[in-house]
Amino acid sequence: MQFIYKYRAVIALLLCTSLISGCWDREEINDIAFVIGIAIDKEGENYRSSLQIALPGQSASTGSSGGGGGTSGDKSWFMLSNTAKTFRGTSLEGQKALSRRLYYAHRRTLLIGEELAREGVAPMLDLLTRYPLNRFSALPVITRGEAYKVLDTDAPIEKFPSEMVRELCLLNMRNPRSLKTFIDTILSAGVDPFLPIASVEENVPKNWKDVKTNIKLDGLAIFKKDKLVGMIDKAPADALILAMGEANAPEVMVKAPGGEGDMFIKLNENNSSLHPSIKNGKVTVNIELYAKGVLVDNESNYGDRRENEILNLNEATHEKIKSDIEEGVRLVQKKYHADILGVGRSIHQHLPAEWEKMKDRWDVIYPDVEVKVTPHVIIENVGVINKPIGVMEEDIIHD
Repeated sequence: MQFIYKYRAVIALLLCTSLISGCWDREEINDIAFVIGIAIDKEGENYRSSLQIALPGQSASTGSSGGGGGTSGDKSWFMLSNTAKTFRGTSLEGQKALSRRLYYAHRRTLLIGEELAREGVAPMLDLLTRYPLNRFSALPVITRGEAYKVLDTDAPIEKFPSEMVRELCLLNMRNPRSLKTFIDTILSAGVDPFLPIASVEENVPKNWKDVKTNIKLDGLAIFKKDKLVGMIDKAPADALILAMGEANAPEVMVKAPGGEGDMFIKLNENNSSLHPSIKNGKVTVNIELYAKGVLVDNESNYGDRRENEILNLNEATHEKIKSDIEEGVRLVQKKYHADILGVGRSIHQHLPAEWEKMKDRWDVIYPDVEVKVTPHVIIENVGVINKPIGVMEEDIIHD
């Protein structure tokens, strides 16, 4: 009887081994080309796809000399760029010139050239979402001019320029726009898409030695559906991100309530909400912003932390935030007719019956919507010193 039990146990173990998967579909790292970033442009009637491919053998290098178009120097990546009539065709052409299979699962940034964005990005979205290795978490970014030039910068502070773009997006917004968010917004009613803008800049003056190119985020790209309709500069863009409650520890420069000079308030905590109302057919939305501020720099001759001076500074901060947000809203509302704040979506959520009446005419109604801004900012810390450093007591202006 004991032998039978042992026999059954052996048979059971053998049967279990048949369920264990092996390495029948393994791929060696030497057979894969890891795409870590991609830039897409339009050149005449053709698409240009530029792939930034990691070089694992040089991943420990710290320098950044050498050209982006090849493997010379000590860069840890190289660029593979091709043109074709279709976006998919560029990938097929690129594979013909590469001895390793292209692998897209590690791509976390997607740079889209300005010309292509203005024409419309819908044709390429199917390829970017249908294939499982194209991650929905990738961060799309619009570039001023050609996208491949941004992807081919030196960006010395990071190992890969594409990774620097991603880190910049994470610093700029608490929840950067992912490919999934971008597509969802295109397909949603009552809200228009937007994406950050990246451009190339030099990190030191041109007459210095060893000048290298760098990347910066300098505005927002405004879309109507899948087409780029305009680009706004960094100042109004930052105000709009703040109005969305997405700003990542922004700083507000406030003119001193008295005397001369400026003061800088850092908003460590901020969030916002939209409250729509309709009266006599007139649509009004109130943006309520809540934040806690810290005085991080006083470049004026005003105040030394007296209670009424803190209250005046608080009021000046309110007025500055209100003015900046209203200016940004007017720009996207009147010039581009784009609802990137989601005013229509807020009406849909709070007043669904009213939204049903106006959703088909929203593009006509939206430019005339009255937008109000109500900041609620508490300055809870003004630093460890009372008066401005370098200003004599008799020169300090008090209220």
